Amino acid sequence: MAFDPVTLQHLEDALSEAFPYHAGLDAFVSRCGLSATQLKVARDRAEAKNAGSRFNKAPKRFVAQMIIEDLGTAGDAGDRVIAAMITGLTHLPLNGASETALAAVSALRAKIKTDQQIKAEQRADRERAVADAKRTQEKAKEEARATRVSERDALRDRFLTLMQEPNAQSRGYMFEAFLNDLFSFEGLDPRKSFKLVGEQIDGAFVWRTRTYLVEAKWTKDPAAGREFGAFNYKIEGKTVDTRGMFISVNGYSPDAITGMNGKGALKFICLDGAHLMRALSSDEGLTTLLEHLWRHADETGEAYLTASRL
Repeated sequence: MAFDPVTLQHLEDALSEAFPYHAGLDAFVSRCGLSATQLKVARDRAEAKNAGSRFNKAPKRFVAQMIIEDLGTAGDAGDRVIAAMITGLTHLPLNGASETALAAVSALRAKIKTDQQIKAEQRADRERAVADAKRTQEKAKEEARATRVSERDALRDRFLTLMQEPNAQSRGYMFEAFLNDLFSFEGLDPRKSFKLVGEQIDGAFVWRTRTYLVEAKWTKDPAAGREFGAFNYKIEGKTVDTRGMFISVNGYSPDAITGMNGKGALKFICLDGAHLMRALSSDEGLTTLLEHLWRHADETGEAYLTASRL
């Protein structure tokens, strides 16, 4: 039941003494939703309780007690009738009601006001809790984003520093380590360079359930394409889903790209330093760049799309 014993006692007092006659009580509870059958059952029980007493007819209090008891076992439907009775009593003029009834109705009004205040406070507490949770989530997202931006900027600074490295061999090793950290930052489950029988793999990562082999070059001049055949051979020797990513920081010669187009199934795409700078300078990152490049490759058969054309 949704009502506490004190409230029900006030309701009993009000029903018992707010109406001078039984007819007034019956009419009121009927208007509040008590069915004729429920009223008859309550009156029969009240008369049974009154049997042997000095009253010829069961007092209105007995009837009120039976009505409340019966409604208390009627679940939500009973609660709705009780709520209607309480609301109705607090709005009636109650002419002829006893002091007990008036005091009971006054107590019911106070109870309603208190319950409304409590519900309003609970609602405000819930709204504050939701707002606090939202602020906490937003703060966590902002902190996570700030951390990611800081990590991305650190990677970009490393890449720019590599451009100042005069020793080509040292730069090559550091570039491989940089790429591994970049792939890890992008959540691509990278693997560092490794050797297989007869071949060297500069690295690998996983994107969209596919494994991608990496060939990384940082030479003074644009890549001439001599390495394309060997790289394609490495990919062809793996599973049918394996693809590749060729990276030449200083770009590619026109003949290299032209010579590769139209020669069988395209198994790898080509990136340069401008692509890496683009990935390191925006929230879109490397994975969004890969989406653009592979869509272009799928639609055109071209392995290389300059960053300026994205």
